[in-house]
Amino acid sequence: MTNTNTDKIIIQGIPAKFDPNELERRQQQHKFAYQQTQQCCEMVRGAIPQLFLQSVSDKIAAGYSFSKYPISMTPLNYSAHLVKPPAMQEVDIATINNEVRESYKAELEASHEDYKERLYAQLVQAEESKQAAKMQAAKDKVYADLKRQADQAYSPLVFPEA
Repeated sequence: MTNTNTDKIIIQGIPAKFDPNELERRQQQHKFAYQQTQQCCEMVRGAIPQLFLQSVSDKIAAGYSFSKYPISMTPLNYSAHLVKPPAMQEVDIATINNEVRESYKAELEASHEDYKERLYAQLVQAEESKQAAKMQAAKDKVYADLKRQADQAYSPLVFPEA
């Protein structure tokens, strides 16, 4: 038993196009997430208070600032999240913007490829349908000719009236 797919392929709509507003929206969304999470911070740790405080002091001198996250003063596990200086954040945000741009580009390219593949499938299906219709028309013509030949081969039956 053969399984034939009789569903007609129909493409609706068009692939998404580059929209600078959409790219800007996505970049702003990721930038906001960066600024509101620990991504914009660096963890400073120390096993003893003096090492921890020296690390914090060095980071503060380098432009870091305290974050909204709590400082852990658990013995042998002192830690704090410090917000990176603006220059470092700009580098991180530039990297994030590039990643978002590449992701958006890949998404658009995938959408275009999907539409191309579906259009190809639709065109193949239409061509196969045309070829099948031509073959059926030719077959019908041959069968009609064969029927005519069979009809001509024998004369009509004569049966006397009683």
